[in-house]
Amino acid sequence: MKLTLEQIRTMTHGALAVVQDAEGKFEFRRFTDYQQSHYDEVKPDFGNKAHATSGVRLEFFTNSTKFAFDYHTVIASSRVFYYFDVFVDGVMVQHFGHDKIKEAKSTVTVKLDGGKHKVAIYLPCLSCAKLYNVTLDDDAIFEPVKKSRKLLCYGDSITQGYDAQYSSQTYANLIADKLDAEMINQGIGGEVFRPELVDPALDFDPDIITVAYGTNDWNGRERDRMITMANGFYAKLREAYPKAKIFAITPIWRADNDRVTKVGTFAEGVQIVKDAALAQEGVILVDGDRMIPHLREVCSDKYLHPNDYGFKFYANALFDAIKPHLGGEE
Repeated sequence: MKLTLEQIRTMTHGALAVVQDAEGKFEFRRFTDYQQSHYDEVKPDFGNKAHATSGVRLEFFTNSTKFAFDYHTVIASSRVFYYFDVFVDGVMVQHFGHDKIKEAKSTVTVKLDGGKHKVAIYLPCLSCAKLYNVTLDDDAIFEPVKKSRKLLCYGDSITQGYDAQYSSQTYANLIADKLDAEMINQGIGGEVFRPELVDPALDFDPDIITVAYGTNDWNGRERDRMITMANGFYAKLREAYPKAKIFAITPIWRADNDRVTKVGTFAEGVQIVKDAALAQEGVILVDGDRMIPHLREVCSDKYLHPNDYGFKFYANALFDAIKPHLGGEE
């Protein structure tokens, strides 16, 4: 049977909206119309990155003997690779994509044995993936997976998923799994503190919010501008989500942190983030310096963006920071 738009919506995690285009392809949107329009207007490159399917996954139970779909990917980042990961009952069984290709179309079949299984398909983080002709066996059971929490992630390229070769292994996807949370990933490569991004009309009520900006602010902004925008962001975020647990992740270690920028030293940039976060009631600081080892080997570019190995350290450290604040939930 071919799955309908409504069935796709129920099995999708990580998208604020799922729509079907004129060709029957399912599009997954992780930003509101306002946020998308804002990016398209003020920074078209960010508008393109906003189309990336970072954090989007399909999760469901079925007794079908196979699950199949066609996909069409278009690069939505400064990277020219994309990868899908497929899990059955928590075990990765497929990993596919391309290292150097800007656009691709293909068909995927996941073989199952007909027993009841939990299937999860993680979509690419650095490209825009559209799915179509999504099918299960006729009369197969189909049960969407429900999550116990809601998580909203703000951040830059590291949050979007640069440079994980396995889409399931970004820190945002890993922490969502650890928290059993439906996660909306609003990370954008190159992003800085931007109060305008906080959209009170966003139809998603998070229990937990993580914020991981600052490294690009330190690298490319004036000091006064960074202070103003960081304070403005956290003030607007706390106003929009008065009940959410907000975790402010300070900039993580980078190999070129001995430089002095227009903001000042790296430590001064980190302090600006701390001051802005702590100015808002209840915001919890997470020490970014402890997220990954201070080694070039855990960074894909040897100085900043974690590789798959580095992301595991990041996710574990972040979970350790969040867990004490979950009360009796764990």
